Amino acid sequence: MHVDLHWLDVPERVKYKLVTMVYNCLHGKAPSYLTDCCTPISDFASRRRLCSASRRQLFVPRHNLSTYGRRAFSVAGPAAWNCLCDELREPLLTANSFRSYLKLVCLLSTSAYSALEVLHIMRYINLLTYLLYLREM
Repeated sequence: MHVDLHWLDVPERVKYKLVTMVYNCLHGKAPSYLTDCCTPISDFASRRRLCSASRRQLFVPRHNLSTYGRRAFSVAGPAAWNCLCDELREPLLTANSFRSYLKLVCLLSTSAYSALEVLHIMRYINLLTYLLYLREM
């Protein structure tokens, strides 16, 4: 029944909620105290030429405490965001399509699919979405 309803397991649900909050921060739909924790690497002058800046990754600050530090939103949020595939970090994705793609990736990551197969499925879905967009125009 768990699989039939497309429910996520607890670790995937936590990641889903965390990454969705980061998405909201990057699109100005979250409180400022959370938005301040999500800084793109491209905002740092010394890091603009890095590959991670062009891939729309976020700065992950160092943390002192080994137990609580890495679980803080300022560390866990950007770290989870940076682990996403490039297609999910696309800034033009709407909130609904982002959440549906993210849930699909979380569901596929719990199954027997490899990361490469998930990436191919995401590209196929992006192509279908683009074709449907062109058809509506």
